[in-house]
Amino acid sequence: MVKVVGDILDDNGRPMEEQLELWRRDPLECIKELLGNPAFKDHVSYAPERVYTSTEGEEWVYDEMWTGDWWWQTQACEPQDSSSCQALD
Repeated sequence: MVKVVGDILDDNGRPMEEQLELWRRDPLECIKELLGNPAFKDHVSYAPERVYTSTEGEEWVYDEMWTGDWWWQTQACEPQDSSSCQALD
Protein backbone atom coordinates (compact mmCIF):
# COMPACT_ATOMS: atom_id res chain seq x y z
CA MET A 1 0.00 0.00 0.00
CA VAL A 2 1.20 3.50 -0.85
CA LYS A 3 -0.13 6.77 0.53
CA VAL A 4 -0.44 9.44 -2.17
CA VAL A 5 -0.95 13.13 -1.51
CA GLY A 6 -2.85 14.79 -4.33
CA ASP A 7 -3.12 18.33 -5.60
CA ILE A 8 -6.86 18.68 -4.89
CA LEU A 9 -7.73 20.33 -1.61
CA ASP A 10 -10.37 19.07 0.82
CA ASP A 11 -12.99 21.27 2.54
CA ASN A 12 -10.38 22.36 5.10
CA GLY A 13 -7.86 23.47 2.45
CA ARG A 14 -5.52 20.49 2.94
CA PRO A 15 -4.33 18.27 0.08
CA MET A 16 -6.43 15.14 -0.18
CA GLU A 17 -4.74 11.79 0.45
CA GLU A 18 -5.46 8.34 -0.93
CA GLN A 19 -4.19 4.83 -0.18
CA LEU A 20 -3.28 2.91 -3.35
CA GLU A 21 -2.54 -0.75 -3.72
CA LEU A 22 0.31 -1.25 -6.21
CA TRP A 23 1.00 -4.49 -8.01
CA ARG A 24 4.28 -5.46 -9.63
CA ARG A 25 4.45 -7.48 -12.83
CA ASP A 26 7.23 -8.70 -15.08
CA PRO A 27 7.07 -6.34 -18.10
CA LEU A 28 8.15 -9.09 -20.54
CA GLU A 29 5.32 -11.32 -19.37
CA CYS A 30 2.89 -8.42 -19.84
CA ILE A 31 4.14 -7.83 -23.39
CA LYS A 32 3.87 -11.55 -24.20
CA GLU A 33 0.30 -11.55 -22.93
CA LEU A 34 -0.68 -8.47 -24.92
CA LEU A 35 0.95 -9.64 -28.17
CA GLY A 36 -0.38 -13.18 -27.78
CA ASN A 37 -3.94 -12.19 -26.90
CA PRO A 38 -6.22 -12.92 -29.90
CA ALA A 39 -8.57 -10.11 -28.81
CA PHE A 40 -5.90 -7.61 -29.91
CA LYS A 41 -4.91 -9.24 -33.22
CA ASP A 42 -6.56 -6.54 -35.34
CA HIS A 43 -5.17 -3.72 -33.18
CA VAL A 44 -1.42 -4.46 -33.08
CA SER A 45 0.99 -3.17 -35.71
CA TYR A 46 4.27 -4.90 -36.46
CA ALA A 47 5.38 -2.92 -39.50
CA PRO A 48 6.05 0.80 -39.90
CA GLU A 49 3.37 2.81 -41.63
CA ARG A 50 3.38 6.22 -43.24
CA VAL A 51 0.16 8.14 -42.71
CA TYR A 52 -0.50 11.42 -44.47
CA THR A 53 -3.12 14.16 -44.07
CA SER A 54 -3.95 14.03 -47.78
CA THR A 55 -3.65 11.76 -50.79
CA GLU A 56 -0.86 14.02 -52.10
CA GLY A 57 1.32 12.98 -49.15
CA GLU A 58 2.37 16.50 -48.29
CA GLU A 59 2.20 16.23 -44.50
CA TRP A 60 3.26 13.13 -42.58
CA VAL A 61 1.16 12.34 -39.49
CA TYR A 62 3.05 11.15 -36.40
CA ASP A 63 0.45 9.76 -34.04
CA GLU A 64 1.42 6.19 -33.18
CA MET A 65 4.78 4.57 -32.51
CA TRP A 66 4.75 2.70 -35.83
CA THR A 67 4.29 5.96 -37.79
CA GLY A 68 7.51 7.52 -36.51
CA ASP A 69 11.01 7.73 -37.92
CA TRP A 70 12.43 5.46 -35.20
CA TRP A 71 10.28 2.51 -36.27
CA TRP A 72 11.34 2.91 -39.90
CA GLN A 73 15.02 3.10 -38.91
CA THR A 74 14.70 0.12 -36.59
CA GLN A 75 13.19 -2.00 -39.36
CA ALA A 76 16.45 -1.51 -41.29
CA CYS A 77 18.47 -3.20 -38.48
CA GLU A 78 19.55 -6.80 -38.59
CA PRO A 79 19.13 -8.71 -35.33
CA GLN A 80 22.38 -9.00 -33.35
CA ASP A 81 24.20 -6.69 -35.81
CA SER A 82 24.16 -3.05 -34.81
CA SER A 83 26.42 -2.13 -37.74
CA SER A 84 23.43 -2.55 -40.10
CA CYS A 85 21.39 0.04 -38.19
CA GLN A 86 21.05 3.59 -39.42
CA ALA A 87 22.20 6.31 -37.06
CA LEU A 88 19.39 7.29 -34.72
CA ASP A 89 19.28 11.03 -34.08
